[in-house]
Parts: sequence; C-alpha cells; structure tokens
Amino acid sequence: MHPHLTPQSQPEDLRAQAPIHLALVTSAELPNLFGGEQLLPPALSALGAQVSSCIWTDVTVQWQSFDAVIIRCPWDYHEKLSDFLNWLNRLRELQVKVINDLDTLMWNLNKKYLFELSQKHLPVIPSLCVTPDNQRSLAELMKQLDSKQIVIKPVQSAGAWRTLRVSLENMLEVDRDFSEWRQEQDFLVQPFMPEIMSEGEWSLIFFDGKFSHALLKRAKAGDFRVQSDHGGTVHSVEVSADMQTQAQTILNALERMPCYARVDGVLRDGQFMLMELELLEPELFLELNPEAPQRFAQAIMHALSAN
Repeated sequence: MHPHLTPQSQPEDLRAQAPIHLALVTSAELPNLFGGEQLLPPALSALGAQVSSCIWTDVTVQWQSFDAVIIRCPWDYHEKLSDFLNWLNRLRELQVKVINDLDTLMWNLNKKYLFELSQKHLPVIPSLCVTPDNQRSLAELMKQLDSKQIVIKPVQSAGAWRTLRVSLENMLEVDRDFSEWRQEQDFLVQPFMPEIMSEGEWSLIFFDGKFSHALLKRAKAGDFRVQSDHGGTVHSVEVSADMQTQAQTILNALERMPCYARVDGVLRDGQFMLMELELLEPELFLELNPEAPQRFAQAIMHALSAN
C-alpha cells in the first residue's frame, strides 16, 4: 500500500482507476427496476460505481464481466423456478459475486427456512408443511393448527401467488384449486393472524445488519393480502426500539449477516411474530426514507470487500 494511503481512502483511489461495474438484476417486465428501487443506481453511481440493470433471463448478458450481481426485481422467478435455479447455479459456476450471497439466497428461496428459525426458539408463526404425498385435508390441517382459519402458500412464491385464506365457510371452494396445486409443489400452512386485517403487517428493513426504516402494509377492506397487486397500501412508520431489537435478534441468528434484509411480521401482545424473512428479492421501499438509498449503496460497496 502506498505510504500515504489509509485503508479507508484506498477504495476511492481504486475506483478512480477502474470503476466497479455492478449488475442490478430485474425481470423483463421491469427492465428499469420498480418504484423506490430506481433510487439505487444513482446512489451507487455517487459512490463511483458503474451500474447496469440486467434481466436475469437475458442469455446475452455476460455476468462474469461484472464485479458483482445484486438481486433486485426478478419478480417472475417463482413462475420459472427451475430456470431461476439454473441461473443461480450458473452464477456459482462462473464464480460471480452475488449480493446477497448465493448460499443465503438458496436457503431463503424455500420458506421451509421458517422451521429452522423456529428450532432456534425464535418467534415464528406456527407452521406446517404439506408435500404432494401428504393427503391431510384442509379440515385436518385446521385442527392440527388449532385454528378456525388458516393461510396456505407455496414454499416458493412471491407476491401472494397461490396464497389462500381458508375458513369453514370457503373450504370446499378453496379445495378445488388447492387439490390441484398441492400435487405440483410443497405448501406452507399457518394459522390466519387476524392482526393482519386489524393492524397490518410490519416490515423492518436492514442494511448490513443495521436498522434503516420501517413500513406498515395494510390490506384493502375485506382482504388479507397486503401486496399492492391486491389493493394493499404501504405506510412509512416509526417503530419502537423494542420491535427493532426483536427483528434484529432474528437476523443475528443467521449464519451470515445479509447485505439487505426485510423482516416481515405481526405484533401479538407486544411480541413481534415473524411471518417471512425476505433475503432474496424483497422490495425495500427506498422511497420511504431519504437516507435509505445511500445506506443500501454503502452496504453493497462494503459487501464487495467482504469474503
């Protein structure tokens, strides 16, 4: 190292000589990213990086030409799952640096990770897994979970795809679809949390393991799905230090701290109950906090130097 260069100043000098080239991964439907995610490229550029938005299904992209690939909006992956898994494996073969790292992504791709977190005595909503060879009826699942209403969702999905709320009143109607779907993939079954409708779903965003901002997602009247595709709304909120600590505890239990994370859950009697830990391609709502794009960009640049 040059005697006048400190470790802190070295990255800027190196970037001046050879700009870091980053690929932000998206889908064909969202070639320029989506919403607040569009604030990330200028934040990275301000730190000296060259940024390209790349569609994961584009066979012409030379992924190995990038210093790192950051997963952002490939929101059709669950409908092309085998192709997406092959693409991730291709990145591994090419020894491309991926953020979040590939091991974290592969672990988080399947919602069965919730069982692992539950075994660590973390506050996870009780769950069952139904596989194609498991013929437990919806009524039996409701009885096992001791709940008059349940939610079923594929273990690999996004945007509330194939997610259904089941009650005694609609069980026969739901089973028309579910009886077919359950032959195709594994499903997660959870008791319905009424707090989703009365209060909403809390999402806490972390970069490099540090809390950045939070939001509350509310479903439209009569629905339980908080996603905007289903009429849900998003509200920027302040959350208590206690809720931040509870979400942080979940992240601290991971084998490796992710560069970015969204911790989704509901509050029950003051306890943050984890619904999902989003480490693959979560919308991070960067538009809700003026410092969030810079925080994310800085976390990415820090991850570039990590082993």
